[in-house]
Amino acid sequence: MRYLLAALAVTLGSAFTLATPAHADTAPGTAIGADGFSVLVGAADAPVQLEIFCEPQCPVCAHFEDASGDALSQRLAAGDLAVTYRWLTFLDGKRNNDTSARIANTLLLAADPGTPAPSYQGFVTEMYRAQNGSADAPSATQLATMAAHNGVSGMAIARIAIDLPAADTALMNSTNMTRLKQVNPDNPGTPTVYNLNTNDVIDAQESGWLDSLFVS
Repeated sequence: MRYLLAALAVTLGSAFTLATPAHADTAPGTAIGADGFSVLVGAADAPVQLEIFCEPQCPVCAHFEDASGDALSQRLAAGDLAVTYRWLTFLDGKRNNDTSARIANTLLLAADPGTPAPSYQGFVTEMYRAQNGSADAPSATQLATMAAHNGVSGMAIARIAIDLPAADTALMNSTNMTRLKQVNPDNPGTPTVYNLNTNDVIDAQESGWLDSLFVS
């Protein structure tokens, strides 16, 4: 399978414009978390460590990523921030579709040692901006194009383009929801931004919330 994906990655290189992101040689990478249902974005020894819970169809998450995504990318590129993303899919049941499961699966596929942390964050931000309230789910090709535009690794793009299953998304949702209720029992909604350094929930709706974490 790996050899087939490698061949596909080469083939897709001519089909998609693969971006070379800034700081690609120095920025920390991305990886799947030990539980198989989270994505570790950034350096393990970054001074600020966040855990972010989002749902791909959540309009408030879209607003959060639109407002904060670029600043998160800059901090990730600098190596002074790490984010553990936990994706949920509970809106699929309410909207009678599988859009969140498909996108969450794609966001797991994008996690790869060859995907720089700011590229992953850029992909997340563009994914939310591209939806813009649309009822139509993005296709695998559209998601692969977004991934390529942001500098996600060729191997990851190959997986995304064929919509390769990355995890049991129902189990991922229940696992990540259990964790969300642990860290934010009073309001277990999305987006939730949890400070792993101080073990408290951050009000990410406040202007300048991210910069405030770096004030000594």
